[in-house]
Amino acid sequence: MGTRNSVQREWIYDYIQRQDAHLSADEIYEGLLKEGKNISLATVYRNLSILVDEYKIASVMTDSKRQVYDKTCKPHDHFVCTKCHRMYDIDLPYDRSIEAKFAKQLDISIESHALTLYGICHDCHQERRGK
Repeated sequence: MGTRNSVQREWIYDYIQRQDAHLSADEIYEGLLKEGKNISLATVYRNLSILVDEYKIASVMTDSKRQVYDKTCKPHDHFVCTKCHRMYDIDLPYDRSIEAKFAKQLDISIESHALTLYGICHDCHQERRGK
């Protein structure tokens, strides 16, 4: 039995799909309010959970223990800036050979992996140079 579609869920999904960044529930809520949508923070949280359960979006924990939402569930890797804490998708082919190497080494079955690289993003690096 599936969940009933709701206008609020469509607003949330649509908003996430239009963003380039990985946003927290609070940021999604604030963005929807700025667009004039009448929605509560509790509704945002509830519908984000449903969208994750339906594999329409992904939930990702950042290095700062902050939960953000990704507009795709397609396997891909991330980069997190250690200065501004923004998360970026890495636009490189997803390397499934990592899974095979670790599965063989550890004698286990691996279904997928999530690689996250950490460093200073371009904007923060430029800011640091300018000072």
